[in-house]
Amino acid sequence: MAAKPKEPENEAGKQARQQYLEQARRVVGEAKLDYTALYQRFAQNDWAAIKLDDTVALAALKAGYSPKEVVGILHQSPYLQHQVHGNRVPLAPMSQYVRSTVMKAVQRLEKVQATQQKPQGQAPLRQSGMELE
Repeated sequence: MAAKPKEPENEAGKQARQQYLEQARRVVGEAKLDYTALYQRFAQNDWAAIKLDDTVALAALKAGYSPKEVVGILHQSPYLQHQVHGNRVPLAPMSQYVRSTVMKAVQRLEKVQATQQKPQGQAPLRQSGMELE
């Protein structure tokens, strides 16, 4: 039998799950993907699920969500849900994983924005022998 995600217990959880799903759909490129299918695809593959969380966190920040909002959204990730409800991992270390994931995404976004804000008059560095012909 395929793994089924536990339903959120309150409205905030339902909203966060929907927001996670919206970002995951964009990242995965499947507009009609539902949460159960997403969960079944990613929950038991730690590496893929963590990469999905990294990418969803960055996408949510780029979409204008605050870091605090992204932390709430990532609490509905298939990885966290499977770890907490399937593997009985305590919520506290999983919440730390989420905060760390969001913090790394914020740093990545800041780095990208900083490189895009270089002065306009600065010529790109060139290495001899590296030109395209």
